[in-house]
Amino acid sequence: MPVINFLFDLAALVLGLSVLGVGARPPVQRAGTLLGNLKPADQRATARWKPLAILVALLVLRPLLYAPLAEITGTIPEWSPTPASVPFRPDYFSRLLTFSLVSFSWTTLIFLFWVLLLSTLVRGCREPGPWNRFFQETLGPLARWPVVVALFLPPLVGGCWWYLGRWPLAWLGVLPAAPTPELLIRQSLLIAAGIWVSARWLFAGLLVLRLVNTYVYLGTHPFWDFVHQVGGVLLRPLRWLPLQLGKLDFAPLIAAVLILAAGWGAERGLVELYLRLRS
Repeated sequence: MPVINFLFDLAALVLGLSVLGVGARPPVQRAGTLLGNLKPADQRATARWKPLAILVALLVLRPLLYAPLAEITGTIPEWSPTPASVPFRPDYFSRLLTFSLVSFSWTTLIFLFWVLLLSTLVRGCREPGPWNRFFQETLGPLARWPVVVALFLPPLVGGCWWYLGRWPLAWLGVLPAAPTPELLIRQSLLIAAGIWVSARWLFAGLLVLRLVNTYVYLGTHPFWDFVHQVGGVLLRPLRWLPLQLGKLDFAPLIAAVLILAAGWGAERGLVELYLRLRS
């Protein structure tokens, strides 16, 4: 169930980016050229309603699959914002629809947090390259805001989401009655910190890809140059350590292991604190 729901969320995220027109703009041509003087036809209205309709249909109709999937797999839909875990009973469509919307919105928030982190890391690269355009299309003005925004805005949104969303979830019977405001604020702070912990998968994945691309030729796509440069920014704190053996550079692998270990420890600590607040 978690894997299937995650794939649904990824598909919905891609559709959402299509609705926003991310990646749909043609390359910018220099002024004074024939292509630069041409104005492309405005097809945004006709090109975006289709992915929007598919996105709405996916979010509304996928709850119909959760009940039979729960019987087949023996699991129920579960929203797991670190460090909390919120199960949704599959015998009420209203709850399953709520789960569909909540799961997608949380996946979108984590995605935007990761993109914000990448946009800040790119600022430390010697040649940001064409990926700046992707960040600008996805984030808009946020792509030019200070680094502190990338670190605190998504966790702040996530914490507020938990604080404000606790009451409607309790009204639907998904969660027990909301605790005292003080305890709810503490829970919200833990949820906000959990968004930071999610970055370990992004950083470790980039470092592993950088390691593979260093020793395996994967082509000349700009993505691999982006991975190499951003991975280099992540490795700067370890630059002073002798982590090379001949032609082998173990820095990306060691850094990935350290990040995953630190993230695992932080996650366990948040879960322990969250359980104490519930007891």
